[in-house]
Amino acid sequence: MNHKKTLDIAIWGLIALFVAGWIVLALQNLGFLSLWMDEGFHYLAAEGILKHGYPLFPSGHIYYKAILYTYILAFFSLVFGLKAATLRLISVLAIGVLIPSAYLVAKKFFSRTIGILTVGILTLSVWEAEYARLALYFAPLQLFYLLSLYFFYQGFVEDRKNFKILATIFFILIPLVHQLGMGVWFCFPALLFMKGLKRFFKKDVLASFSITTLFYVFVQIYEFFFWKVGYVYAKEDTSFRGMINYFVSGFSLDYFKEFFRSFPRMSLVVLAGLFLYLGSRFGKNGEPDAQTGTPDRTPWFYLNLCLFFPMLFLGFFRTHVQPRYLAQLFPVFVILFLAGLYRLSEILLKVFVAPVFRLEKKKTALAAALVLFLGLVVLLTEGTGLAQVLSIVNRRYGDPIEADIITRSGRFEQYDNQGPGEYVRHFLRDDDIVIAIHVVFQKIYTGRVDYWLWSGGPGTWDAWEKTPDGWKDFYVGARWINNLADLQKVIEENPGRRVWLIANPSLLRRDHIKQEIANYIKGNTDKLVFRGKDGMSEVYLWHEQGLGLTGESHTYEGEWLPSRWGKVVFEQGVSKNAALSYEGGRVRPDDFDVRLDRIWPAGSYQCRVRLMADPKTAREKILSMVLIQNKEKLRSFTVTRNGLSGRPEYQDFTFPFYLKSESRLFLKFSVPGGQKLRIDFVDILPKGATR
Repeated sequence: MNHKKTLDIAIWGLIALFVAGWIVLALQNLGFLSLWMDEGFHYLAAEGILKHGYPLFPSGHIYYKAILYTYILAFFSLVFGLKAATLRLISVLAIGVLIPSAYLVAKKFFSRTIGILTVGILTLSVWEAEYARLALYFAPLQLFYLLSLYFFYQGFVEDRKNFKILATIFFILIPLVHQLGMGVWFCFPALLFMKGLKRFFKKDVLASFSITTLFYVFVQIYEFFFWKVGYVYAKEDTSFRGMINYFVSGFSLDYFKEFFRSFPRMSLVVLAGLFLYLGSRFGKNGEPDAQTGTPDRTPWFYLNLCLFFPMLFLGFFRTHVQPRYLAQLFPVFVILFLAGLYRLSEILLKVFVAPVFRLEKKKTALAAALVLFLGLVVLLTEGTGLAQVLSIVNRRYGDPIEADIITRSGRFEQYDNQGPGEYVRHFLRDDDIVIAIHVVFQKIYTGRVDYWLWSGGPGTWDAWEKTPDGWKDFYVGARWINNLADLQKVIEENPGRRVWLIANPSLLRRDHIKQEIANYIKGNTDKLVFRGKDGMSEVYLWHEQGLGLTGESHTYEGEWLPSRWGKVVFEQGVSKNAALSYEGGRVRPDDFDVRLDRIWPAGSYQCRVRLMADPKTAREKILSMVLIQNKEKLRSFTVTRNGLSGRPEYQDFTFPFYLKSESRLFLKFSVPGGQKLRIDFVDILPKGATR
């Protein structure tokens, strides 16, 4: 076996270890956070496929968007069950395949060194970590996009027949993963720039170009005239001019700015690399290279065109500008960053380093160039790091989300749609009424939504349509409430029916829910029966009939606590018929904190926690709490096994403390690993008070 084959085997073995380790890491806590953003649409689409054979929404509309992706979701759900972790698994596996594919492309176009570094950057990239944890199309789209560029180059630039067929197939499939994938069409103008008119107008190119172009036009026309769900903007003018205005707007550099915003240093290197490359290939007077007679035909030029042409097109295409809409270009961006940096290191070595240190020997110069290159990679690479990836993998509700990675639409932390929905589902009766702000998620987690509460105007979430039965949302088919009078009418005119209202953080946004509606809901504090782990999503209940959910209230219910390992259990005899339960199956401790929703005046208080632990199985320390006042530790409380009664039953544990001044309070909790425990509630009460 020769040296090159041995090296290739070693490199592929190393890449396999990287990928295996990355997948194991990415699978951690994959289903802990509830579905959010657009994940709900794909859940309903996959559910529709499993039930009907095609992505039929509860409203009766068909979800054509990303239809190939939704069928893949449905297949995995058929095997592993329809749940958040299953849907996100596709993204994990897609990036698991993308990483070695990126090595293959980078090695083919440049070198093993650039291929290996591409693997390292993608493996430690926070972009890839974020996309891997979404039941959305971005990770599969990246894979399809990169392979499409690779197959096209092999097929039409290097004239290999089998790859021409593969490229055309992938070009047809990619808009069915998502329409952003249509950017691969710009491989054709790239080929024209590289090879000229004579090559472009050959039968093989024209056949693929015609098939691809006609299919893409068909997809866009079909969206404009037939899609009822999944489109971005309302379609008001169905004329030809209206169709053009629907898809195209005035030119903007916003998407170039997005890359610069997320990766300023890397973006400058990519841009500098393009100019360095063009400058090195053109003569002094700007003429083409004398030997070829045309602009450069190398992979570097090809990849540059395949990055900049789609971004120029996005400057005209009408979208909500989001960094995630550049996801498909990210692997190409990384490869071009490394290629540009390598060329830059060669120039720096030749101009500045070699004359000073007299690097005359070729091997010495190559070694120096490599060291300089690696140093620049470490210095200039952005958005990578094991600690950052781990923070994404271990994210909890309330942890900040970096807006430069996924979204600029106001979601700076993840919302708990699951907890409130499953709480309502447990108590729901056939004659109850369910009102929800986010109907898609509550259809998933509650199982039913009768009314959609939304007072935002056009451009916030235009999900309403007029039907013979009145205005409804076109995802679930729930009746639309957009003002306080109609909300009160539903509640007050149904005194014999329980009315559940599931609120999410849109209640805090005036462009989603009007102030008067928010004030009315928040003013019914006696109707609050549940709060999600995000501390913002809530459930309110009117016309309760014998459940004991809206009676006695406490500072914080146990089932509201944002624990990672605990789960909500329902039982009689506890506050609001629910508690937080630890079953003892986790080795690691569960640490979390809670902000208490009020300002506490100065004075003497007591912290009371009601919990149950079996003295036969309890650990020495059952529960630890730290009270925080104005970011300073005020008092620590610990419940120990010695304080338990002789049998497993709920007990109150009370700890006094004193506030010198008016303050906001936080409570930090720690439950030891392996603990069996149930927490009913926590109260902060004036000293001597009882509840």
